[in-house]
Amino acid sequence: MSGSISSDGERVRRQAAELAAALSRTAGRLATIAQERAMLRMLGVDGLDRDGHPLAASTAERYCGSDRGRLARGVILPFAVALLEYDLPARELGVEVAAGAIDLGLEAELLDRPERLAAAEAHAAALVAGALARFDANKTAARDMRDVLGLAGEPRLCVPLRAAELGPAAVETKALIGEGADVVQVRVPASWEFAEARRNAGLETPGLFEVEGRPVGEGSGNVSGGNVSGGRVSGGRGSGGRAAGRRLGSRRRLDVPQRVDRGLVPAGSQRGLASLRKAADEAAAERGCYAGLMTVTSAFAAPEQAVVAAFERIDFVEADPIREIVEDNVDPERALADHAFAHRLQARSGCGVVIGPGPLALGADVASGIPSDAATRAGRALALQALGVELALADGLPVDRLLLGAVPDWVAGDGDARSLLVQAWLRRLVFPGHRLVIGGPRADGQRPDRVSALVTALSGAAASLVVRGRDAGSVAESAADLRAAASTAEALRAALGDGSLHGDAADLAARTLRAASAALERLAGEGWGSLLGPDGRGDEAGRFGRGAVAERSAGSTSSTRLLAALAVPGPGSGR
Repeated sequence: MSGSISSDGERVRRQAAELAAALSRTAGRLATIAQERAMLRMLGVDGLDRDGHPLAASTAERYCGSDRGRLARGVILPFAVALLEYDLPARELGVEVAAGAIDLGLEAELLDRPERLAAAEAHAAALVAGALARFDANKTAARDMRDVLGLAGEPRLCVPLRAAELGPAAVETKALIGEGADVVQVRVPASWEFAEARRNAGLETPGLFEVEGRPVGEGSGNVSGGNVSGGRVSGGRGSGGRAAGRRLGSRRRLDVPQRVDRGLVPAGSQRGLASLRKAADEAAAERGCYAGLMTVTSAFAAPEQAVVAAFERIDFVEADPIREIVEDNVDPERALADHAFAHRLQARSGCGVVIGPGPLALGADVASGIPSDAATRAGRALALQALGVELALADGLPVDRLLLGAVPDWVAGDGDARSLLVQAWLRRLVFPGHRLVIGGPRADGQRPDRVSALVTALSGAAASLVVRGRDAGSVAESAADLRAAASTAEALRAALGDGSLHGDAADLAARTLRAASAALERLAGEGWGSLLGPDGRGDEAGRFGRGAVAERSAGSTSSTRLLAALAVPGPGSGR
Protein backbone atom coordinates (compact mmCIF):
# COMPACT_ATOMS: atom_id res chain seq x y z
CA MET A 1 0.00 0.00 0.00
CA SER A 2 2.79 2.46 0.92
CA GLY A 3 4.45 2.06 -2.50
CA SER A 4 1.13 2.72 -4.26
CA ILE A 5 0.44 5.78 -2.11
CA SER A 6 3.89 7.18 -2.86
CA SER A 7 3.36 6.70 -6.60
CA ASP A 8 -0.03 8.37 -6.39
CA GLY A 9 1.55 11.35 -4.61
CA GLU A 10 4.19 11.69 -7.32
CA ARG A 11 1.48 11.56 -10.00
CA VAL A 12 -0.43 14.41 -8.35
CA ARG A 13 2.69 16.58 -8.40
CA ARG A 14 3.40 15.74 -12.06
CA GLN A 15 -0.13 16.59 -13.10
CA ALA A 16 -0.04 19.85 -11.17
CA ALA A 17 3.35 20.78 -12.63
CA GLU A 18 2.22 20.16 -16.22
CA LEU A 19 -0.90 22.25 -15.76
CA ALA A 20 0.95 25.01 -13.89
CA ALA A 21 3.59 25.34 -16.60
CA ALA A 22 0.97 26.24 -19.20
CA LEU A 23 -0.97 28.53 -16.85
CA SER A 24 2.21 30.32 -15.74
CA ARG A 25 3.27 31.04 -19.33
CA THR A 26 -0.10 32.61 -20.07
CA ALA A 27 -0.20 34.57 -16.80
CA GLY A 28 3.26 35.99 -17.39
CA ARG A 29 2.07 37.67 -20.61
CA LEU A 30 -0.84 39.48 -18.98
CA ALA A 31 -1.04 42.98 -17.55
CA THR A 32 -3.45 43.86 -14.74
CA ILE A 33 -4.37 47.08 -13.02
CA ALA A 34 -2.91 45.68 -9.78
CA GLN A 35 0.47 45.27 -11.48
CA GLU A 36 0.37 48.91 -12.54
CA ARG A 37 -0.41 49.95 -8.97
CA ALA A 38 2.57 47.92 -7.79
CA MET A 39 4.91 49.54 -10.30
CA LEU A 40 3.75 52.99 -9.24
CA ARG A 41 4.50 52.07 -5.63
CA MET A 42 7.99 51.02 -6.67
CA LEU A 43 8.45 54.50 -8.17
CA GLY A 44 7.37 56.14 -4.90
CA VAL A 45 3.62 56.67 -5.37
CA ASP A 46 2.26 55.78 -1.92
CA GLY A 47 -0.08 57.22 0.69
CA LEU A 48 -3.49 58.73 -0.07
CA ASP A 49 -4.93 61.05 -2.67
CA ARG A 50 -7.04 64.07 -1.70
CA ASP A 51 -10.22 61.98 -1.55
CA GLY A 52 -8.83 59.26 0.66
CA HIS A 53 -8.07 56.65 -1.99
CA PRO A 54 -4.76 54.81 -1.98
CA LEU A 55 -2.77 57.07 -4.28
CA ALA A 56 -1.29 54.34 -6.48
CA ALA A 57 -4.80 53.00 -7.13
CA SER A 58 -6.34 56.32 -8.13
CA THR A 59 -3.32 57.22 -10.28
CA ALA A 60 -3.45 53.94 -12.19
CA GLU A 61 -7.23 54.19 -12.53
CA ARG A 62 -7.00 57.75 -13.87
CA TYR A 63 -4.74 56.65 -16.70
CA CYS A 64 -5.93 53.14 -17.49
CA GLY A 65 -9.60 53.24 -16.55
CA SER A 66 -11.38 50.72 -18.78
CA ASP A 67 -8.96 51.28 -21.68
CA ARG A 68 -7.27 47.92 -22.24
CA GLY A 69 -4.88 49.43 -24.75
CA ARG A 70 -3.47 51.71 -22.07
CA LEU A 71 -3.37 48.84 -19.61
CA ALA A 72 -1.49 46.70 -22.12
CA ARG A 73 1.18 49.39 -22.55
CA GLY A 74 1.34 50.26 -18.86
CA VAL A 75 1.37 53.50 -16.92
CA ILE A 76 5.10 53.68 -16.13
CA LEU A 77 6.46 55.36 -19.27
CA PRO A 78 3.72 58.04 -19.40
CA PHE A 79 4.35 58.63 -15.71
CA ALA A 80 8.11 58.90 -16.33
CA VAL A 81 7.52 61.44 -19.11
CA ALA A 82 5.44 63.52 -16.71
CA LEU A 83 8.08 63.26 -13.98
CA LEU A 84 10.63 64.76 -16.37
CA GLU A 85 8.21 67.34 -17.73
CA TYR A 86 6.99 68.72 -14.40
CA ASP A 87 10.07 68.05 -12.27
CA LEU A 88 7.95 66.77 -9.37
CA PRO A 89 8.55 63.94 -6.89
CA ALA A 90 6.60 60.81 -7.77
CA ARG A 91 4.12 61.16 -4.91
CA GLU A 92 3.29 64.76 -5.75
CA LEU A 93 2.85 63.94 -9.42
CA GLY A 94 0.54 61.09 -8.43
CA VAL A 95 -1.59 63.50 -6.41
CA GLU A 96 -1.97 65.80 -9.43
CA VAL A 97 -2.78 62.93 -11.78
CA ALA A 98 -5.33 61.48 -9.36
CA ALA A 99 -6.97 64.90 -8.97
CA GLY A 100 -7.24 65.34 -12.74
CA ALA A 101 -4.83 68.28 -12.95
CA ILE A 102 -2.38 66.36 -15.16
CA ASP A 103 -3.52 64.00 -17.91
CA LEU A 104 -1.06 61.14 -18.44
CA GLY A 105 -2.89 60.29 -21.65
CA LEU A 106 -1.64 63.55 -23.14
CA GLU A 107 1.82 63.00 -21.68
CA ALA A 108 1.92 59.59 -23.37
CA GLU A 109 1.73 61.31 -26.75
CA LEU A 110 5.28 62.55 -26.15
CA LEU A 111 6.49 58.94 -26.29
CA ASP A 112 6.09 59.08 -30.07
CA ARG A 113 9.20 61.26 -30.12
CA PRO A 114 12.30 59.01 -29.99
CA GLU A 115 14.28 61.34 -27.75
CA ARG A 116 11.42 61.64 -25.24
CA LEU A 117 10.89 57.86 -25.26
CA ALA A 118 14.59 57.23 -24.61
CA ALA A 119 14.67 59.76 -21.78
CA ALA A 120 11.52 58.30 -20.20
CA GLU A 121 12.86 54.74 -20.40
CA ALA A 122 16.17 55.75 -18.86
CA HIS A 123 14.47 57.63 -16.02
CA ALA A 124 11.98 54.84 -15.31
CA ALA A 125 14.77 52.23 -15.41
CA ALA A 126 16.76 54.24 -12.87
CA LEU A 127 13.75 54.47 -10.55
CA VAL A 128 13.05 50.74 -10.83
CA ALA A 129 16.73 49.98 -10.19
CA GLY A 130 16.57 52.15 -7.08
CA ALA A 131 13.54 50.24 -5.82
CA LEU A 132 15.24 46.90 -6.45
CA ALA A 133 18.33 48.15 -4.61
CA ARG A 134 16.05 48.83 -1.65
CA PHE A 135 14.72 45.27 -1.97
CA ASP A 136 18.25 43.91 -1.86
CA ALA A 137 19.33 46.10 1.06
CA ASN A 138 16.37 44.98 3.15
CA LYS A 139 17.02 41.34 2.29
CA THR A 140 20.60 41.75 3.50
CA ALA A 141 19.47 43.57 6.65
CA ALA A 142 17.01 40.81 7.50
CA ARG A 143 19.64 38.12 7.01
CA ASP A 144 22.15 40.01 9.17
CA MET A 145 19.62 40.51 11.97
CA ARG A 146 18.70 36.83 11.95
CA ASP A 147 22.38 35.93 12.13
CA VAL A 148 23.01 38.29 15.05
CA LEU A 149 19.87 37.59 17.10
CA GLY A 150 19.29 34.00 16.04
CA LEU A 151 16.01 32.27 15.20
CA ALA A 152 13.81 30.36 17.60
CA GLY A 153 13.71 26.64 17.05
CA GLU A 154 10.99 25.14 14.87
CA PRO A 155 8.07 25.01 15.02
CA ARG A 156 7.84 28.75 15.61
CA LEU A 157 4.75 30.36 17.08
CA CYS A 158 2.84 32.85 14.91
CA VAL A 159 0.26 35.03 16.67
CA PRO A 160 -2.35 37.14 14.82
CA LEU A 161 -2.47 40.81 15.72
CA ARG A 162 -5.86 41.86 17.06
CA ALA A 163 -5.51 45.66 16.90
CA ALA A 164 -6.37 47.20 13.52
CA GLU A 165 -5.01 50.72 14.14
CA LEU A 166 -1.30 51.46 14.27
CA GLY A 167 -0.95 52.91 17.76
CA PRO A 168 -2.46 49.98 19.67
CA ALA A 169 -0.98 47.52 17.15
CA ALA A 170 2.59 48.67 17.84
CA VAL A 171 2.06 48.24 21.58
CA GLU A 172 0.48 44.81 21.03
CA THR A 173 3.31 43.71 18.72
CA LYS A 174 5.94 44.43 21.37
CA ALA A 175 3.89 42.65 24.02
CA LEU A 176 3.32 39.55 21.87
CA ILE A 177 7.00 39.18 21.05
CA GLY A 178 7.97 39.76 24.65
CA GLU A 179 5.61 36.97 25.73
CA GLY A 180 7.05 34.47 23.26
CA ALA A 181 5.57 35.03 19.80
CA ASP A 182 8.14 34.37 17.06
CA VAL A 183 6.07 35.82 14.20
CA VAL A 184 3.30 38.43 14.37
CA GLN A 185 0.60 38.12 11.72
CA VAL A 186 -0.90 41.37 10.39
CA ARG A 187 -4.03 41.50 8.27
CA VAL A 188 -3.79 44.06 5.47
CA PRO A 189 -6.99 46.07 4.84
CA ALA A 190 -8.94 44.78 1.87
CA SER A 191 -7.81 46.32 -1.41
CA TRP A 192 -9.95 49.20 -2.63
CA GLU A 193 -10.54 47.44 -5.95
CA PHE A 194 -11.84 44.31 -4.24
CA ALA A 195 -14.06 46.33 -1.91
CA GLU A 196 -15.53 48.27 -4.85
CA ALA A 197 -16.14 45.08 -6.86
CA ARG A 198 -17.99 43.50 -3.96
CA ARG A 199 -19.93 46.68 -3.23
CA ASN A 200 -21.07 46.85 -6.84
CA ALA A 201 -22.24 43.25 -6.53
CA GLY A 202 -24.21 44.09 -3.37
CA LEU A 203 -21.80 42.25 -1.07
CA GLU A 204 -20.01 43.30 2.09
CA THR A 205 -16.22 43.16 2.19
CA PRO A 206 -14.48 41.62 5.20
CA GLY A 207 -11.16 43.15 6.20
CA LEU A 208 -11.97 46.83 5.59
CA PHE A 209 -10.35 49.31 7.96
CA GLU A 210 -13.21 51.43 9.25
CA VAL A 211 -13.62 54.38 11.55
CA GLU A 212 -17.18 55.09 12.70
CA GLY A 213 -18.45 52.84 9.93
CA ARG A 214 -16.59 54.71 7.19
CA PRO A 215 -13.85 52.96 5.14
CA VAL A 216 -10.45 54.60 5.46
CA GLY A 217 -7.70 54.13 2.90
CA GLU A 218 -4.06 53.39 3.44
CA GLY A 219 -1.61 55.78 5.03
CA SER A 220 -2.16 59.09 6.73
CA GLY A 221 -1.04 62.67 6.74
CA ASN A 222 -0.42 64.90 3.75
CA VAL A 223 0.55 62.91 0.71
CA SER A 224 1.73 65.80 -1.42
CA GLY A 225 4.29 67.49 0.81
CA GLY A 226 4.39 70.92 -0.81
CA ASN A 227 4.51 72.42 -4.31
CA VAL A 228 0.87 71.52 -4.84
CA SER A 229 -1.94 73.96 -4.22
CA GLY A 230 -5.60 73.94 -5.20
CA GLY A 231 -5.20 71.20 -7.79
CA ARG A 232 -2.58 73.14 -9.80
CA VAL A 233 1.12 72.55 -10.12
CA SER A 234 2.88 75.61 -8.69
CA GLY A 235 6.48 74.86 -9.51
CA GLY A 236 8.87 72.92 -11.75
CA ARG A 237 9.44 72.93 -15.47
CA GLY A 238 6.39 73.15 -17.68
CA SER A 239 4.09 74.49 -14.97
CA GLY A 240 1.43 77.10 -15.52
CA GLY A 241 0.06 77.00 -19.06
CA ARG A 242 1.13 73.43 -19.77
CA ALA A 243 -0.46 72.10 -16.60
CA ALA A 244 -3.65 74.04 -17.28
CA GLY A 245 -3.71 72.84 -20.88
CA ARG A 246 -3.52 69.22 -19.78
CA ARG A 247 -6.31 69.25 -17.24
CA LEU A 248 -8.60 66.26 -17.23
CA GLY A 249 -12.19 67.46 -17.42
CA SER A 250 -13.99 64.58 -19.11
CA ARG A 251 -13.21 61.71 -16.75
CA ARG A 252 -15.65 60.90 -13.96
CA ARG A 253 -14.24 61.42 -10.47
CA LEU A 254 -14.33 58.31 -8.33
CA ASP A 255 -17.23 58.10 -5.91
CA VAL A 256 -15.33 58.09 -2.61
CA PRO A 257 -15.69 59.72 0.80
CA GLN A 258 -14.57 63.35 0.63
CA ARG A 259 -13.32 63.50 4.20
CA VAL A 260 -10.88 61.02 5.68
CA ASP A 261 -9.58 61.02 9.22
CA ARG A 262 -5.88 61.06 8.43
CA GLY A 263 -4.87 60.69 12.05
CA LEU A 264 -5.76 57.00 12.11
CA VAL A 265 -3.41 54.63 10.31
CA PRO A 266 -4.29 50.99 9.52
CA ALA A 267 -1.74 48.63 11.05
CA GLY A 268 -1.58 46.77 7.72
CA SER A 269 -0.93 49.86 5.57
CA GLN A 270 2.57 50.51 4.23
CA ARG A 271 3.17 53.22 6.79
CA GLY A 272 1.72 51.02 9.52
CA LEU A 273 3.90 48.06 8.58
CA ALA A 274 7.02 50.23 8.60
CA SER A 275 6.24 51.20 12.20
CA LEU A 276 5.41 47.61 13.18
CA ARG A 277 8.72 46.46 11.72
CA LYS A 278 10.52 48.89 13.99
CA ALA A 279 8.46 47.81 17.01
CA ALA A 280 9.15 44.13 16.27
CA ASP A 281 12.89 44.75 15.93
CA GLU A 282 13.01 46.60 19.26
CA ALA A 283 11.10 43.84 21.06
CA ALA A 284 13.22 41.14 19.41
CA ALA A 285 16.44 42.86 20.51
CA GLU A 286 15.17 42.95 24.11
CA ARG A 287 14.19 39.30 23.94
CA GLY A 288 17.40 38.28 22.18
CA CYS A 289 15.73 36.40 19.33
CA TYR A 290 14.70 37.55 15.83
CA ALA A 291 10.95 38.15 15.39
CA GLY A 292 9.21 38.01 12.04
CA LEU A 293 6.18 39.75 10.53
CA MET A 294 3.62 38.08 8.28
CA THR A 295 0.97 39.88 6.22
CA VAL A 296 -2.32 38.40 5.07
CA THR A 297 -3.68 40.01 1.91
CA SER A 298 -7.01 40.23 0.11
CA ALA A 299 -7.83 39.59 -3.52
CA PHE A 300 -6.27 41.99 -6.06
CA ALA A 301 -3.58 43.01 -3.54
CA ALA A 302 -0.79 40.52 -4.26
CA PRO A 303 1.41 42.70 -6.55
CA GLU A 304 1.28 45.74 -4.25
CA GLN A 305 1.82 43.68 -1.13
CA ALA A 306 4.89 42.10 -2.71
CA VAL A 307 6.32 45.60 -3.10
CA VAL A 308 5.35 46.64 0.42
CA ALA A 309 6.81 43.44 1.87
CA ALA A 310 10.12 44.14 0.15
CA PHE A 311 10.18 47.81 1.16
CA GLU A 312 9.20 47.23 4.81
CA ARG A 313 11.10 43.98 5.43
CA ILE A 314 8.12 41.68 5.89
CA ASP A 315 9.26 38.09 6.41
CA PHE A 316 6.19 36.19 5.18
CA VAL A 317 3.25 37.01 2.93
CA GLU A 318 0.17 34.82 2.93
CA ALA A 319 -1.03 35.05 -0.66
CA ASP A 320 -2.82 32.25 -2.49
CA PRO A 321 -4.23 32.72 -6.02
CA ILE A 322 -6.22 29.50 -5.90
CA ARG A 323 -8.00 30.58 -2.73
CA GLU A 324 -8.94 33.86 -4.43
CA ILE A 325 -10.40 31.97 -7.38
CA VAL A 326 -12.40 29.50 -5.30
CA GLU A 327 -13.41 31.52 -2.24
CA ASP A 328 -13.39 35.14 -3.46
CA ASN A 329 -14.98 34.56 -6.89
CA VAL A 330 -12.02 36.16 -8.71
CA ASP A 331 -11.59 35.45 -12.39
CA PRO A 332 -8.88 32.75 -12.72
CA GLU A 333 -6.94 34.59 -15.42
CA ARG A 334 -6.83 37.74 -13.29
CA ALA A 335 -5.77 35.96 -10.09
CA LEU A 336 -2.98 34.02 -11.78
CA ALA A 337 -1.67 37.12 -13.58
CA ASP A 338 -1.58 39.11 -10.35
CA HIS A 339 0.27 36.41 -8.47
CA ALA A 340 2.69 35.60 -11.30
CA PHE A 341 3.81 39.22 -11.13
CA ALA A 342 3.96 39.13 -7.32
CA HIS A 343 6.04 35.95 -7.38
CA ARG A 344 8.71 37.68 -9.47
CA LEU A 345 9.01 40.43 -6.89
CA GLN A 346 8.97 37.99 -3.98
CA ALA A 347 11.70 35.92 -5.58
CA ARG A 348 13.83 39.06 -5.69
CA SER A 349 12.99 40.36 -2.22
CA GLY A 350 13.56 37.18 -0.24
CA CYS A 351 10.27 37.04 1.69
CA GLY A 352 8.57 33.72 2.33
CA VAL A 353 5.19 33.00 0.72
CA VAL A 354 2.52 31.05 2.59
CA ILE A 355 0.14 28.98 0.47
CA GLY A 356 -2.88 27.53 2.21
CA PRO A 357 -3.75 23.83 2.50
CA GLY A 358 -6.21 24.12 -0.37
CA PRO A 359 -9.69 25.67 -0.45
CA LEU A 360 -12.99 23.90 -0.05
CA ALA A 361 -14.24 23.73 -3.66
CA LEU A 362 -17.94 22.91 -3.68
CA GLY A 363 -19.04 24.65 -6.88
CA ALA A 364 -19.33 21.43 -8.86
CA ASP A 365 -21.28 19.77 -6.01
CA VAL A 366 -23.72 22.67 -5.89
CA ALA A 367 -24.17 22.56 -9.66
CA SER A 368 -24.83 18.81 -9.68
CA GLY A 369 -26.83 18.70 -6.47
CA ILE A 370 -24.78 15.71 -5.31
CA PRO A 371 -22.56 16.28 -2.26
CA SER A 372 -19.08 14.79 -2.31
CA ASP A 373 -17.60 12.68 0.47
CA ALA A 374 -14.81 13.82 2.80
CA ALA A 375 -12.02 12.14 0.84
CA THR A 376 -13.14 13.80 -2.40
CA ARG A 377 -13.29 17.25 -0.76
CA ALA A 378 -9.86 16.73 0.77
CA GLY A 379 -8.51 15.48 -2.54
CA ARG A 380 -9.71 18.57 -4.37
CA ALA A 381 -8.04 20.75 -1.74
CA LEU A 382 -4.78 18.85 -2.10
CA ALA A 383 -4.97 19.12 -5.90
CA LEU A 384 -5.54 22.88 -5.78
CA GLN A 385 -2.76 23.34 -3.25
CA ALA A 386 -0.40 21.35 -5.50
CA LEU A 387 -1.38 23.59 -8.40
CA GLY A 388 -0.66 26.71 -6.32
CA VAL A 389 2.74 25.34 -5.34
CA GLU A 390 3.71 24.46 -8.89
CA LEU A 391 2.57 27.86 -10.15
CA ALA A 392 4.81 29.60 -7.62
CA LEU A 393 7.75 27.40 -8.59
CA ALA A 394 7.11 27.99 -12.30
CA ASP A 395 7.02 31.75 -11.62
CA GLY A 396 10.51 31.61 -10.10
CA LEU A 397 10.03 31.19 -6.36
CA PRO A 398 12.53 28.72 -4.89
CA VAL A 399 11.38 25.78 -2.76
CA ASP A 400 12.78 27.20 0.47
CA ARG A 401 10.62 30.32 0.18
CA LEU A 402 7.31 28.42 0.14
CA LEU A 403 5.49 27.49 3.33
CA LEU A 404 2.46 25.26 2.88
CA GLY A 405 -0.63 24.77 4.99
CA ALA A 406 -0.76 21.24 6.35
CA VAL A 407 -4.39 20.76 7.38
CA PRO A 408 -7.50 22.34 5.77
CA ASP A 409 -9.58 24.40 8.18
CA TRP A 410 -12.70 22.28 7.84
CA VAL A 411 -10.72 19.12 8.66
CA ALA A 412 -9.28 20.76 11.75
CA GLY A 413 -12.76 21.97 12.68
CA ASP A 414 -14.21 18.45 12.52
CA GLY A 415 -11.71 17.36 15.15
CA ASP A 416 -11.30 13.84 13.71
CA ALA A 417 -7.84 12.65 14.79
CA ARG A 418 -7.38 10.27 11.87
CA SER A 419 -8.18 12.95 9.28
CA LEU A 420 -5.86 15.46 10.98
CA LEU A 421 -3.01 12.98 10.93
CA VAL A 422 -3.62 11.86 7.34
CA GLN A 423 -3.84 15.37 5.90
CA ALA A 424 -0.58 16.47 7.53
CA TRP A 425 1.09 13.20 6.51
CA LEU A 426 -0.01 13.64 2.90
CA ARG A 427 1.55 17.12 2.71
CA ARG A 428 4.84 15.69 3.90
CA LEU A 429 4.56 12.97 1.25
CA VAL A 430 3.46 15.13 -1.68
CA PHE A 431 5.64 18.18 -0.90
CA PRO A 432 9.00 16.86 0.33
CA GLY A 433 11.48 19.63 1.02
CA HIS A 434 8.78 22.23 1.70
CA ARG A 435 8.18 23.77 5.10
CA LEU A 436 4.71 23.34 6.53
CA VAL A 437 2.34 25.58 8.49
CA ILE A 438 -0.27 24.27 10.91
CA GLY A 439 -3.23 26.38 11.96
CA GLY A 440 -3.37 26.92 15.70
CA PRO A 441 -5.76 25.14 18.06
CA ARG A 442 -9.20 26.68 18.27
CA ALA A 443 -10.31 28.51 21.36
CA ASP A 444 -13.77 26.95 21.57
CA GLY A 445 -12.62 23.64 23.05
CA GLN A 446 -10.96 22.70 26.31
CA ARG A 447 -7.21 23.26 26.49
CA PRO A 448 -6.27 19.54 26.56
CA ASP A 449 -8.35 18.96 23.41
CA ARG A 450 -6.60 21.80 21.62
CA VAL A 451 -3.20 20.46 22.54
CA SER A 452 -4.09 16.92 21.50
CA ALA A 453 -5.21 18.20 18.08
CA LEU A 454 -1.87 19.97 17.66
CA VAL A 455 0.02 16.83 18.70
CA THR A 456 -1.95 14.82 16.14
CA ALA A 457 -1.20 17.23 13.29
CA LEU A 458 2.48 17.50 14.20
CA SER A 459 2.72 13.70 14.37
CA GLY A 460 1.66 13.59 10.73
CA ALA A 461 4.38 16.06 9.70
CA ALA A 462 6.82 18.36 11.41
CA ALA A 463 5.94 22.02 10.89
CA SER A 464 8.02 25.18 10.65
CA LEU A 465 5.25 27.49 11.83
CA VAL A 466 2.13 27.12 13.93
CA VAL A 467 -0.46 29.89 13.74
CA ARG A 468 -2.47 30.05 16.94
CA GLY A 469 -6.10 31.17 17.09
CA ARG A 470 -6.85 34.82 17.87
CA ASP A 471 -8.51 34.01 21.20
CA ALA A 472 -6.46 31.02 22.30
CA GLY A 473 -5.43 32.36 25.70
CA SER A 474 -2.11 33.87 26.68
CA VAL A 475 0.83 33.80 24.31
CA ALA A 476 3.09 32.33 26.99
CA GLU A 477 0.62 29.48 27.49
CA SER A 478 0.39 28.88 23.73
CA ALA A 479 4.19 28.82 23.47
CA ALA A 480 4.39 26.25 26.27
CA ASP A 481 1.66 24.15 24.63
CA LEU A 482 3.53 24.24 21.34
CA ARG A 483 6.81 23.13 22.90
CA ALA A 484 5.10 20.23 24.65
CA ALA A 485 3.14 19.22 21.55
CA ALA A 486 6.21 19.36 19.31
CA SER A 487 8.22 17.22 21.73
CA THR A 488 5.47 14.64 22.03
CA ALA A 489 4.89 14.54 18.26
CA GLU A 490 8.60 14.09 17.59
CA ALA A 491 8.68 11.10 19.93
CA LEU A 492 5.63 9.63 18.24
CA ARG A 493 7.14 10.02 14.77
CA ALA A 494 10.29 8.29 15.94
CA ALA A 495 8.27 5.47 17.47
CA LEU A 496 6.39 4.92 14.20
CA GLY A 497 9.60 3.85 12.49
CA ASP A 498 9.21 4.30 8.72
CA GLY A 499 6.16 6.52 9.25
CA SER A 500 3.89 4.49 6.95
CA LEU A 501 0.14 4.62 7.34
CA HIS A 502 -1.88 1.49 7.95
CA GLY A 503 -5.49 0.36 8.00
CA ASP A 504 -8.21 2.99 7.67
CA ALA A 505 -5.66 5.82 7.65
CA ALA A 506 -3.86 4.33 4.64
CA ASP A 507 -7.18 3.82 2.86
CA LEU A 508 -8.20 7.45 3.50
CA ALA A 509 -4.83 8.69 2.19
CA ALA A 510 -5.17 6.57 -0.97
CA ARG A 511 -8.71 7.77 -1.67
CA THR A 512 -7.67 11.40 -1.11
CA LEU A 513 -4.81 11.08 -3.60
CA ARG A 514 -7.05 9.44 -6.20
CA ALA A 515 -9.54 12.28 -5.81
CA ALA A 516 -6.73 14.82 -6.16
CA SER A 517 -5.51 13.21 -9.36
CA ALA A 518 -9.03 13.07 -10.79
CA ALA A 519 -9.60 16.74 -9.95
CA LEU A 520 -6.42 17.80 -11.76
CA GLU A 521 -7.30 15.65 -14.77
CA ARG A 522 -10.72 17.31 -15.05
CA LEU A 523 -9.24 20.76 -14.53
CA ALA A 524 -6.72 20.20 -17.32
CA GLY A 525 -9.35 18.82 -19.71
CA GLU A 526 -12.49 20.82 -18.86
CA GLY A 527 -11.20 24.04 -17.29
CA TRP A 528 -12.17 25.77 -14.06
CA GLY A 529 -15.84 24.97 -14.46
CA SER A 530 -15.10 21.35 -13.55
CA LEU A 531 -14.34 22.47 -9.99
CA LEU A 532 -16.13 25.78 -9.62
CA GLY A 533 -19.37 25.09 -11.42
CA PRO A 534 -20.70 26.87 -14.54
CA ASP A 535 -19.68 30.37 -13.34
CA GLY A 536 -16.10 29.17 -13.10
CA ARG A 537 -15.75 29.05 -16.87
CA GLY A 538 -14.64 32.66 -17.01
CA ASP A 539 -17.98 34.43 -17.39
CA GLU A 540 -16.94 38.10 -17.24
CA ALA A 541 -20.19 39.18 -15.63
CA GLY A 542 -20.01 36.56 -12.90
CA ARG A 543 -16.46 36.78 -11.59
CA PHE A 544 -14.47 39.68 -10.20
CA GLY A 545 -11.56 41.33 -11.97
CA ARG A 546 -11.93 40.09 -15.53
CA GLY A 547 -12.21 43.59 -17.00
CA ALA A 548 -8.84 44.70 -15.61
CA VAL A 549 -6.68 42.22 -17.56
CA ALA A 550 -5.03 42.68 -20.95
CA GLU A 551 -2.34 41.02 -23.05
CA ARG A 552 0.78 43.04 -22.35
CA SER A 553 1.96 44.99 -25.37
CA ALA A 554 5.46 44.42 -26.72
CA GLY A 555 5.57 47.75 -28.57
CA SER A 556 8.25 50.39 -28.13
CA THR A 557 6.05 52.56 -25.90
CA SER A 558 5.10 49.75 -23.50
CA SER A 559 6.75 48.95 -20.18
CA THR A 560 7.58 45.36 -21.14
CA ARG A 561 11.34 45.92 -21.36
CA LEU A 562 11.38 47.65 -17.98
CA LEU A 563 9.63 44.72 -16.36
CA ALA A 564 12.39 42.37 -17.48
CA ALA A 565 14.54 43.83 -14.68
CA LEU A 566 12.18 42.34 -12.11
CA ALA A 567 13.17 38.82 -13.11
CA VAL A 568 16.90 39.40 -12.58
CA PRO A 569 18.06 37.76 -9.31
CA GLY A 570 19.50 40.13 -6.75
CA PRO A 571 22.81 39.63 -4.93
CA GLY A 572 22.70 36.53 -2.78
CA SER A 573 20.17 33.76 -3.21
CA GLY A 574 19.41 32.87 0.39
CA ARG A 575 16.78 34.35 2.64
